[in-house]
Amino acid sequence: MNLDNSLTDTQLWGRLLDGDMEALEEIYKRHAPSIFQYGSRLLYNSEAVRDCMQDVFVGFWSKRTKLPMVSNVRSYIITSFRNSANNYRLSTKKFKDSEIDDHDYFDLTFSVELELIEKEKQNEQTAKLSKAMEQLTPRQKEIIYLRYFEELEYEDISEIMDLTIKGTYKLNARALEALRLIMKIDKALLMIYLISINKNHIL
Repeated sequence: MNLDNSLTDTQLWGRLLDGDMEALEEIYKRHAPSIFQYGSRLLYNSEAVRDCMQDVFVGFWSKRTKLPMVSNVRSYIITSFRNSANNYRLSTKKFKDSEIDDHDYFDLTFSVELELIEKEKQNEQTAKLSKAMEQLTPRQKEIIYLRYFEELEYEDISEIMDLTIKGTYKLNARALEALRLIMKIDKALLMIYLISINKNHIL
C-alpha cells in the first residue's frame, strides 16, 4: 500500500502508533535530512549521528504502543535525537575524559563556497555571520539554529533544550544581542542576515 503524500506528519504519527511501518518510513524520509544536519552539530562525526538516528527511529517502532500522540512530530523527533546524542556523548571516552558537560558542544558554521552563493554581497554576509557565530556559546548557537534555521516555535525549543518558555526567550534574546554586538550592526539588519542565509549553506 502506498501512502498518500498529502498526509500530515500528525496523521502519519497516528498511523505509526497503529502499527503502520510505511508511516514510519515516510516520517523518516521527511525528517532524516534535517535531523542529520542538526545532529552533525551536536556530535563530532557522521557515523555517531547515524547511530543515534537509527536508535531513535528503531525506538519509535519498537515502543510505538507506548509513544504519546504528538502535535508537532518534528519537534518530538529532534527532542528524541538530542536525548540520544547526549547519552552517546556521555558514554564515549572523548567526552567522559573531558570537562565538557552534555550541553557544551554545538557547531554552527556556514559554507562560503562561491558556487553556492549567487552574489558576492551574500557571500560577505555569510562569512561575517559565520565568524560572529564562532564567538557564541554552544547553547546560543543551538537556539539560533533551532529558531532561525529549523524555524521552530519557542514552545518546541523549550522542550528540546529543556528550558522554561521564559528561559528560551531570554536565551534567544541574549544570543541575538551577542551577535549584534560582535557584528556591530543593529537588530533589524541582523534579522535580515539570519532570514536571508539559506539553511543549505550550513555545513
